[in-house]
Amino acid sequence: MASSPVRRLEDCPARAARVLFLAAACAFALGACMSVNTQKVSMVHAAPADPVHIIQLSRPVIAALPNDSSVTLAAGSQWRRVGALPQGDVYRPLSGLFTIQTRRQDEAYAVASSGKLLGFYLPGEGSYMPLSRPVTLPVEMRQ
Repeated sequence: MASSPVRRLEDCPARAARVLFLAAACAFALGACMSVNTQKVSMVHAAPADPVHIIQLSRPVIAALPNDSSVTLAAGSQWRRVGALPQGDVYRPLSGLFTIQTRRQDEAYAVASSGKLLGFYLPGEGSYMPLSRPVTLPVEMRQ
């Protein structure tokens, strides 16, 4: 009987190590689910002399991200062209920040070409994240 409590105490470090290992493995797996592959890019900023290009969405746009999550661009939201990437024109929302979940919560600008949302430019990382599939942008207003 005396050996039973001693044995339990001896097993505690081993159990703690197993629990810590499992917790770390779960955290890594969850982090991998939320992370996305991005491409380093350099945005060419719109020149001050360029005409202002603003688009307004006539309905919500739901876009599937490569990490199996999705984001919604609100109906009525307005986006101003702030530059360009090889993938397309870069639009920043006129009101507030637009963020998406990558490895962390990141500010994101829409990247569009030929009337389709292709992905997002992450200015904090200087990278481009393509969508799983392009989405048509229902543009109500162009300036």
